[in-house]
Amino acid sequence: MTIFQSIILGLVQGIAEWLPISSSGHLVLFEHWLGLVVNVEFDIFLHLASLIVVLVFFRKEWLEILKLLFRPKKFSLNQRKNWPWYLILSTVITGFLGWIFYQQIDLFRNPISVAGWLVVTSLLLLATAFSKERAKMSWAIAIVLGLIQGLAVLPGVSRSGALIALALVLGIKKKDAFDYAFLLAIPAIAGSFFLALDNFVWQWVYLYGFILTIIAGYFSLILLKKIINHNYFHWFFIYTGLLALFVFIFSK
Repeated sequence: MTIFQSIILGLVQGIAEWLPISSSGHLVLFEHWLGLVVNVEFDIFLHLASLIVVLVFFRKEWLEILKLLFRPKKFSLNQRKNWPWYLILSTVITGFLGWIFYQQIDLFRNPISVAGWLVVTSLLLLATAFSKERAKMSWAIAIVLGLIQGLAVLPGVSRSGALIALALVLGIKKKDAFDYAFLLAIPAIAGSFFLALDNFVWQWVYLYGFILTIIAGYFSLILLKKIINHNYFHWFFIYTGLLALFVFIFSK
């Protein structure tokens, strides 16, 4: 891998990780188009950079969750008082399902598979155009969101896109959907990194991609928050749909 290739993949990861367009799917496509043979462990390493971004960006939110977990009585009036338990339940489900798919992940690391799952992402995004705020987080919703994040280990399924979209479709408020999706991403990304750690082989050139992922990722999170607040989230279905169509037509 060259410095240029590491930088390109780092930018792709940083931009696509938080926007609802599937960073893992884009990495697979760019690796294919650039003629790279990159182990999934490099993708996971870039996800570690994304983990740093989300920890910094949501530092107030996850500190609040920790307070609710260890000092619940002092926060009994907090509307998110059950969130720590919802997040734990979602994480357990994600971990189980993600571990199953991870064992066969190489079967899904090809352009046609990515395109197929991008279609699923597109449908979820489009469905948010018809969503209305009518529900609060519950055990049932936590289970569903845990399942969809477990599925998001597959390249082409956007973790942020699928989680936020499904939460909105189920009637969750925009801010709650946004916060829950990224708080839930923290243990998922950390878990995927540790799964790949045993097989990871360090190359110094990876550092360029790592740094670019952090920089691009932080600004893409800021952008996504504004997009959701202005009700433009569902329009991403056009991009993911067209990308899927392009891959279906031109992939060999």
